[in-house]
Amino acid sequence: KAGEITYRCLGGLTYEITVTTYTNTLNTTADRCELTVYFGDGDSAVFVRENGNIGTCPSPAVMGEPVIGFANTKYNRYRGTHTYNGPGSYNIEVEDPNRNAGIDNIPSSVNVPFFIRTTLVINTFVGCNSSPILLNPPLDVGCANKCYYHNPGAFDPDGDSLSYAFGICLTAGGKNVTGYTLPPTGNPNVLKIDPATGDVTWCVPPKQGKFNLAIYITQWKKWGNTYINMGVVERDMQIDILDNCTNDPPVLQVRDTCVDAGTLLVMTVKATDTDTNDIITITASGGAFTNVNNPKATFNSTPSKTPATGTLNWQTDCAHIRRQPYYVSFKAKDNNSNIPLIDFKTIGITIIAPAPLNFTAKAQCTSMILNWDKALCNPSNNPVVQYNIYRKVGCDPWVPGKCEPGVPSNLGYTLIKTVIGYNNNTYTDDNGGSGLVHGVDYSYHVTAVYKDGAESYASAEVCAKLVRDVPIITNVSVASTSATTGTMDIKWLKPLATTGNLDTIAFPGPYQFRLYRSSGFFNAATNIQTFSSPFFGMLNTVSYTDVNLNTQDNPYVYRIEFYSNNNKICKTQDASSIYLSITPADNKLKLTWEEHVPWSNYMYYIYRETFAGSTVFFLLDSATTQTYTDDSLKNGATYCYYVMSKGQYSDVTLPRPLINLSEIKCGVPEDKEPPCQPTFYVGTDCYITENTLVWNNPNRTCADDAIKYNVYFSPTTNGDLSLIYTTTNMSDTVLKHGLTDPLSIAGCYAVTAVDSFGNESPIVSKICVDNCPEYVLPNVFSPDGDGTNEFFIPLLPYRYIKDVDITIYDRWGLVMFHTTDPMVNWDGRNQDTKKRCPDGVYYYICTVNEIRVAGITPRVLKGFVQVFNGKGAKGGN
Repeated sequence: KAGEITYRCLGGLTYEITVTTYTNTLNTTADRCELTVYFGDGDSAVFVRENGNIGTCPSPAVMGEPVIGFANTKYNRYRGTHTYNGPGSYNIEVEDPNRNAGIDNIPSSVNVPFFIRTTLVINTFVGCNSSPILLNPPLDVGCANKCYYHNPGAFDPDGDSLSYAFGICLTAGGKNVTGYTLPPTGNPNVLKIDPATGDVTWCVPPKQGKFNLAIYITQWKKWGNTYINMGVVERDMQIDILDNCTNDPPVLQVRDTCVDAGTLLVMTVKATDTDTNDIITITASGGAFTNVNNPKATFNSTPSKTPATGTLNWQTDCAHIRRQPYYVSFKAKDNNSNIPLIDFKTIGITIIAPAPLNFTAKAQCTSMILNWDKALCNPSNNPVVQYNIYRKVGCDPWVPGKCEPGVPSNLGYTLIKTVIGYNNNTYTDDNGGSGLVHGVDYSYHVTAVYKDGAESYASAEVCAKLVRDVPIITNVSVASTSATTGTMDIKWLKPLATTGNLDTIAFPGPYQFRLYRSSGFFNAATNIQTFSSPFFGMLNTVSYTDVNLNTQDNPYVYRIEFYSNNNKICKTQDASSIYLSITPADNKLKLTWEEHVPWSNYMYYIYRETFAGSTVFFLLDSATTQTYTDDSLKNGATYCYYVMSKGQYSDVTLPRPLINLSEIKCGVPEDKEPPCQPTFYVGTDCYITENTLVWNNPNRTCADDAIKYNVYFSPTTNGDLSLIYTTTNMSDTVLKHGLTDPLSIAGCYAVTAVDSFGNESPIVSKICVDNCPEYVLPNVFSPDGDGTNEFFIPLLPYRYIKDVDITIYDRWGLVMFHTTDPMVNWDGRNQDTKKRCPDGVYYYICTVNEIRVAGITPRVLKGFVQVFNGKGAKGGN
């Protein structure tokens, strides 16, 4: 009636394999004492049944273990071990000839052997792995026109993910059963299996009968960020659908839940029935009751009339933590005297690890030192492997909700670090080496992550910001522009020797500010100046003018390092100057600028020199982005600019606004923008061998100084375009192109426009036209000497043909004539003997090489021609 194969890893490459079958006792031979199990590696073994009235096996055969509540049904269990030679994928299989008769969706089922298969995957990287265990027996009875429910109750002892799907029942040799179909459905036409929970819903069986389902349960193990297929268990089960049911099934009321590891879960399950006199029995199954570390869940329910209730109790602990929910299947069954019916509901119970405690953040320089207590739960079966650190800008009042492990991505947090190892419970956040920013509030959470990928609740939020124990750069501004004697002004704020900031006792003098510089925007590396004092109060230098620089062609970046007693306490973030670039265009200049600073610039002011060489600049405009276009300029004239930025730190106690200048940059507007390509059309005329091009004048749409048109042509699609026509008459937008080769009008065209500065349109599009070849051979000619129709030639005129390759055969396949001349000109004689060919039908194969835009393209003609020469079969000279 039903069966499946499961396995358990005993260590290394050795597995305990269990075969389970359910048989009809009306045929005692199906309750075999022995079954042959094939391991998928070329080896097999005989497993002896270990349950029921074993007696003296294998002869005589005796019955298995009766199944309570299911008449004429026995349960048989066979178990053994096998050791494989190495990693791989193995099909464990069992075949039995005694499939039940009368199965509606398996034609001639009594003659179709019963066959079950389980795929075992051995992966040495993953390690020892066991299959899911199917806790619910495949035994239920349904009613025609009543919904039927089932769940295999699969539980994975390794906590792996499971997915479910219907498949095809198997027969001898592991082949698909011929003619197998899924059981039929009535209204509302539903037969489905939930791919996540395994709940089977059949609404509704339209008739009574016996039906078989194959349920395939695939095991997925998470390995890094991917899931690996670790095997498939197939359950082949028989469903008995009865008729004349006046009963309605009970209805369960229960839903998914979660619980903090270490707390007691108490869940009430309720079932109701419209048949109020029926007694409802609620049972529960799943790994939480049998296959988890102690303590296990319990379920208590007393059969009663509607509403019936039951209570699930589970004192959870750290050993129960895992990423996947524990799936629990509840079954409500009535005792209706007509036919007892059931309802199945499967829920997930997720055990979530508690959050790390005592999470703190302490600012130091441009870093934040984070500390937390090691995770409260670190079970040996699923240990903590890392901690995840999350950060966002701004304080955030978010508190994790029930059933909300980790940190949701929609809150704006970024995972900034995974700290590997249970005992590593500290991390210094320096923003990847670039340093955090003063005046910004940073919000942090930490979570514990377990071996199977489960993540704990997030810790309580810590919100902190940097303190004034480090110099803070406020200005990097170009004071003068020169290729050799340029100057830069650098300013900074010194640390505050006050409570909560710089501890001068912990960091005694002497003190130093060391100023570093590099050209570019990043990584100030060269120490250019050092400022020293034995006492912090006397270290008052907070600005510096850097000289003899090439500010004309380079930006510069600066950093300050702060030393106490020759030991570096910390450093500022890098801050660069503004560097302006100018791109000339037609009557305009495009200004762009770049800078990398720890503060935020919120406004830029663009200054332009009144005229070249005046050294007097006026405010031209402002912008909030780092680009600006100055248009309505004169081509060829020189214009000079600089940009002033206005910015600030988030900390309102710091000076604001911060004003910095770029270098002075000059540019000359120049028309480098070509006109757009004219839109155009090509008309063809196959008969006069001429193409006509018509295009638009771009000065009416996208240009203002186009002065010339160029027309390009290529005879083939992939050939290079060559210039064939030029005109400066902008009103002349038509060209009739008669090709120099009269045999073809095929080709590709492009039209461009050229402006007064010589800028030519890019060829964005081209138009290709093709020939319309014609070549037709007649089916009769008469080389009889009367001067009419003396030669086998094509119908004239033929067009756009390069050449042909034609061979003419007699009816015995002998070659009479061959040529490559498109005119053919066969005179009806044998080309070798020069004798006239007898009257009759002759066959030809002709390859016609057509001139096309894609190149020479062959086309094969096959046909016949009838010869009438008046000479009969005698031939002649």
